[in-house]
This record gives sequence, C-alpha cells and structure tokens, in this order.
Amino acid sequence: MDKSKSDKVYNRDIGMQRLESLIERLRDPKNGCPWDIEQDSKSIAHYCVEEAHELQHAISLDKPDAIKSELGDLLFQIAFHCNIAEKQYGFSFDDIIQDVCDKMIFRHPHVFNVKRGKGKSISSREVRDNWEKIKSFEKNSFQDPINFFEDVPLSLSALSHAMKVQKKASQLKFDWTNSEGILEKINEEAKELLCAFEANEEIAIEEEFGDLLFSLVNLARTLGLDPEKSLGISINKFKKRVVESIKIIASEKVSEEQLTDKKLQKIWEQVKELLKKNDA
Repeated sequence: MDKSKSDKVYNRDIGMQRLESLIERLRDPKNGCPWDIEQDSKSIAHYCVEEAHELQHAISLDKPDAIKSELGDLLFQIAFHCNIAEKQYGFSFDDIIQDVCDKMIFRHPHVFNVKRGKGKSISSREVRDNWEKIKSFEKNSFQDPINFFEDVPLSLSALSHAMKVQKKASQLKFDWTNSEGILEKINEEAKELLCAFEANEEIAIEEEFGDLLFSLVNLARTLGLDPEKSLGISINKFKKRVVESIKIIASEKVSEEQLTDKKLQKIWEQVKELLKKNDA
C-alpha cells in the first residue's frame, strides 16, 4: 500500500474516505491484520446482527455516547462488507450508495414523483402499505412461487419472521379483511390449545401454541403494532414488578416459609398499584 493511501487512515477531515482507507490497510495482503485478511462475508455476517442489537439497546437507554459508538461499530461492519464485496463481486462502495439512493427515491413516489409545489398528502399508514407493494413489484416474486418467501431472512426472530411472512402473503390477498376476524381466530386457537392441553398431547400443544402466537402477530400487524416492541414493553414491565417485589420482600423480611402464593399475590398487586402511581 502506497504512503498516500496509508496517510488517509490518520486524516480526520475526510470522513468516509478515512474509513475505507482504514479497512484497506487492515486487509492489505502484505502489511494488514492476519485476522481481517482471512475474513469473508459469511464469516463476519453475524457481527452486523450483533452490532445492530447493541445499537438498539443503546437507543433504548437513550445514551448519546453509546449510540454514537454503536453507530460507528455498525458502520464499520457495513464498510468491511463493502470492501469484501468490491473484491469478490466487483461493485464499489459508491455503487452501493447509488443503488440504495435510487431505491429510496423509487419507494417514495409521494416525495419525489410529484410536481414541484404540489406535494401529495399521504398518511404514515398509506406509506407503509405502499412500501410493501413497491417492494413486491421490485422483486417480481409472483413469477416464482416456489421461492416466494426467499427474501424473508431466516435469521430473524420468530416474531419478526412471522410478521414478514404475513406481510409477504398479504401481497397475494392471503390476509384478514379486519381485526375482528383475527380476534375470532385467536379465540379459536386458544380453545384448540386448551383441548390439546386437556388431552395431554405434547405435539399438538406445541403446534397449537405456535398457531396462537402466529395469530397474535397477525393482530399486531393489522393494528400497526410491532410485536417485538410490544413484547419488550411487557418484559420490561414484568422485570420492574419483580424488582419492586423483591424490595418489599426484603424490607418486610418475609421468610421463604412466609412467602406463600397468597402473600406473593398480595405483594404483586401492591407493586402494580405502586408503579401505576409512579407512572401517572
């Protein structure tokens, strides 16, 4: 690597060029890092997922320094993938940028494809619905039914995977016309789960439980909710209640023998009221 390129690694004034030069230096066959040189897209793919989760966590904590740091870590992974892709597939970092810009312009016709001064009024819900229609048009999946769900990542969590599959199926009208129909389906699945439980059929219990979850995700989608976010809220609420319950148990010096189901339920209700007042 020539000296001019290497110097860019230390130049704080050139932004993305500095990052690209840094990765070039790390992956230089002669003078780079042995580990970085050995990597390919598959070997580092999981790091993008990990960094995205860490960014999401930093955002949830609302810590600016952590958000800045995690954004940097995620950006580094993306730039690293770009470097590998350029050498393996021949498209450059600039090609990637132009491609995503063209895609975003195409997917926002309400912003870019309107006459100057005559912007179209559109709701967030309409934007979301149009987004899925435009994506399906881009991929033209209807011509290849066998691979219809191919673009839905298998690495997603089960809840997110279910949501993506349902959205995809809705492009072919495999969908409910209203939320009331889904609520009826949820009641139906709950009854089937109860029947399987009463019959002590393990395989059926697992299957019916999955059907119930799938229907709940469907309801979340039609209500415009993110099931992952909703579950996260409930998890955090449960954690708070457990922590506050532990505090009460400790302050009242309740022994293990005294901590009966009835006592625990009483503490639980006490905590619910306490937290409700704090949130008011």
